[in-house]
Amino acid sequence: MNSIMELVEQICNTVKNCCKPTTSFQSLLTATRKEFRNQSVDIKLRSARSSKMNHEEFYVNAYYDPEDDKNKETAIEVIIHHNFPKDRVWDQIHVSELLTQVFDAVVHEFKHQRQSRKRAHRTYWDSSGSVSQYLSDPDEVDAYAVSIAIELCRSLGKGRALRYMPKFTSLSRLKVAGNYASPNLLEYVSHFENLNNPVLRTLAKKVYIRLMKVDEDSIFM
Repeated sequence: MNSIMELVEQICNTVKNCCKPTTSFQSLLTATRKEFRNQSVDIKLRSARSSKMNHEEFYVNAYYDPEDDKNKETAIEVIIHHNFPKDRVWDQIHVSELLTQVFDAVVHEFKHQRQSRKRAHRTYWDSSGSVSQYLSDPDEVDAYAVSIAIELCRSLGKGRALRYMPKFTSLSRLKVAGNYASPNLLEYVSHFENLNNPVLRTLAKKVYIRLMKVDEDSIFM
């Protein structure tokens, strides 16, 4: 995964560095699309406005479609959900926050693409299943292990994260500067609760392996 992470990290850094001290959301979105295209990373990137969200709030969702991939169509879609006013001005801090979510989402979905291609694009997850089924799916455990390792490296650093690994449940609740070190890890531990749960045992092993392998320099910070 380090190679795709490095490429997406370069894209996000290029966008961040080319942005003016203040920029509009539309300009940021256009620049991000352009840079992914320039680097031949085939994704769809769009925004979706929701009137139920406040003007400061946003989050990023992403999806991988194995059928589109099989048909050589764009298979990864990234959606930025927001309710920004048209005159909203973005500073470098907020630009970085958005690009961090884009980086994490794209890397997660490329992991799913790699999984799917290894088995000739068989669907890896039934979207009609429950949350427990979704989080327990072996492909999701594998992909979230990557996502969690990235979050831990970003918030704690690789060395410190590895030292905390024996206390997995405590690590899930650890906060840095008021934010959870790994929101995805917190979600898993909160959902399954018991560390003896086979899903959490598998996740812990995979996160440790990813932490050992990950190149911190390929993570967008």
